[in-house]
Amino acid sequence: MLNSSRFPRALTSLIALASMATTALAAAVKPPESQPVEVEHRSTLTRVREGGTPFDPKQRLTPYAVQLAGGGSGADGGLADLPSTGLIESPAEYSPTRGVLYQYGNSWNSVVTALVASLTGSAQYDEIAYVVVANQTTANSAASAFTAAGANLSKVVFIIQPNNSIWMRDYGQHFIFQNGTLAVVDSHYYPTRPQDNFIPTLVGDVTLGVPTYDQGLYYSGGNFQPGPNRTGFCTALVNLDNPTSGGHNEALIRELHQSFQGIDTLYIMPQLPFSVDGTGHIDMWMYLVDENTVVISEFIAGSNTTALSVTNNAVPYMQALGYEVFRPQAWNVGSTHYTYANAFRVNNRIFIPCYGTALAPGGNSAYNTRDADALAKWQAAAGPGVQIVPIQCSSIISAAGAIHCIVKQVPRATSALPAAHVIEPSGGDVWLNGTTQTIRWNATDTNNAVLANVDLAYSLDGGTNWNTIANAIADSGSYNWTVPAGSSTNALLRVTARSTDGDTTAAFSNPFRIASGTATVLDFSSGAGVNKFGFGSQTTAWSSTNSSPVATALTAANYTALATSNATGTSSDTNRYIGATVSSGSEATNLFRFVLPGLTTDIDEIKVRWEGFSANCTQVELYVWNNALSQWGDFQGRSGQNRYVDAFAGNQDETLVASLRTNIGNYIAADGSMRFLVYAERAADETFHDYMSVTVVRANDACTGDTDGNGTIDGGDLASLLSDWGACSGCSGDINDDGAVDGVDLAALLSAWGACP
Repeated sequence: MLNSSRFPRALTSLIALASMATTALAAAVKPPESQPVEVEHRSTLTRVREGGTPFDPKQRLTPYAVQLAGGGSGADGGLADLPSTGLIESPAEYSPTRGVLYQYGNSWNSVVTALVASLTGSAQYDEIAYVVVANQTTANSAASAFTAAGANLSKVVFIIQPNNSIWMRDYGQHFIFQNGTLAVVDSHYYPTRPQDNFIPTLVGDVTLGVPTYDQGLYYSGGNFQPGPNRTGFCTALVNLDNPTSGGHNEALIRELHQSFQGIDTLYIMPQLPFSVDGTGHIDMWMYLVDENTVVISEFIAGSNTTALSVTNNAVPYMQALGYEVFRPQAWNVGSTHYTYANAFRVNNRIFIPCYGTALAPGGNSAYNTRDADALAKWQAAAGPGVQIVPIQCSSIISAAGAIHCIVKQVPRATSALPAAHVIEPSGGDVWLNGTTQTIRWNATDTNNAVLANVDLAYSLDGGTNWNTIANAIADSGSYNWTVPAGSSTNALLRVTARSTDGDTTAAFSNPFRIASGTATVLDFSSGAGVNKFGFGSQTTAWSSTNSSPVATALTAANYTALATSNATGTSSDTNRYIGATVSSGSEATNLFRFVLPGLTTDIDEIKVRWEGFSANCTQVELYVWNNALSQWGDFQGRSGQNRYVDAFAGNQDETLVASLRTNIGNYIAADGSMRFLVYAERAADETFHDYMSVTVVRANDACTGDTDGNGTIDGGDLASLLSDWGACSGCSGDINDDGAVDGVDLAALLSAWGACP
């Protein structure tokens, strides 16, 4: 599996490096384990969540792997808001890096300043420091501090967004490549830090201008490291953060990792005891240096026996996977966990923590020997040509984290040509002549450079002939297109991305349909309380089998608020329907029922759209009632909690959208109605609803009556119709879908007799 061409490294190099560093830095003195830690005295949020980190004292103390067979494409057709087309890959922890994300202003600013200065100060490096700050005043303060420390401000980009804490890694942004284009996957962070929780989406949508996908997993980014060959590493905390009682069995956890992040094999390592490490994260004791090398902490003699077992057992396991293991020391002073594994790599530089005074000022000289030992082992692990950069962490480590947990590397695109990917149409879409549809794409150039422009074109014959939509337009990622005349069941969309030096790359959509027809929009602008209904309140627990979990009818004012997408203010904006105040232990729950007009057997596509959000970045989920299963679920026939149509976690309006094109009858009741559930998955947080609609699409059949599909309406079709004669709901001979095969259908068939157009 692994390339071991550089190994084994000479043991003499390790010994020599350790000896040199020890001589230069300090005499061999055993640090006093009771030595108090120097900390910044300010109001801070530690890395440990409010209420504590869950821990299973009966957990298995050896690592294990979980795999999802098949896969590799990222498309499973069942999870919503996932990167459902294209090859999904997670760049490894040590992969080429374009820049690093930080947060400045809440706490431990000296550590961030040292990191930014070290990253940008040298002219031989081009990496960018992306720094999240709460306001312009903080940005100005940071700029002054960075400049004084030697940073190059031309390589600093400030991101002005409200935030709660310094723990950038843990917010939950996971970068992926989707067919070679950069995108962001956002998992859920601590509910008491909602502004941090929303930062990854804003970084993707606003700062980087790339697609963002909401992954329905609750875990901190520090508990995940992507590795080589579509592997990923985390601790057993992922199972406690996402319990089976909430719908997250282990199969769903690994499926989410594969579908959203392209992880085919997830290695689950044991979790350190809470008494040793307050986070439970893997980055506190293990780091992937490259595809062949890993750093695993070695707790000093006398340390917690479980911590010793967890880390020692991981060594032969990783060696069996083909890794060479290097082991800097780790220890506890009271509840403070000192670690050198909480480091991060940026191309040919690795930033590591230090706690003494010889490598960086401000620490405790008693730890100089251990700093020297760690420096030597990191250099040996990294190999020649990689610079090890020590960062003083004595002030921050008592908050249960060092430097890996306060940064996030932004991957660097390295392909010689730009990459492009068509997001929408995704395949199977029904786009009607004369309607306005949004073409969506993503494009990434070498070194993440801005692209010059893109060309758009479409084909009605599977790519043989192409028609121009627009040329040399800005790479905005979307374009509103009025679908022209013509029909095709094999239409394609092409996006050609062009770099500033003229290089081009073309990306193609999956086949979709262009046809004439009708699209009927059902919303609460008319018929509210007559053929469109809404109910809202709260439920004490998720139920997959209750088709009417709430029964409080919405008011006329609620319907008015839902009728138009017009809310622009905060959660108190009266243009929104604001759900009922939710009591402790209950979840906000709303039910919507739409009665579809006309026959339901001639529907080609149903599109649902909900707009809004839930308080405190709670995940709000949209489900559809499956009449065939008598359960809530998604549009792919799967049911149960977290098998939603779409979901979103944020603190501003977002749309939940999805299209139903197969097995439509399973979702429509005998009275022609469909039911949708809008459910907030965390207790006590209300929901804010701006708009709700269902669009019914009926495409005109270019060859009505050709029941055998041979391209001609002939005797075979007539025989089929006559065999169906009489009451026959859903029969192929029921051309007008009135539930009976009769003279009307016979007349329609005879009038269309002959070869199909």
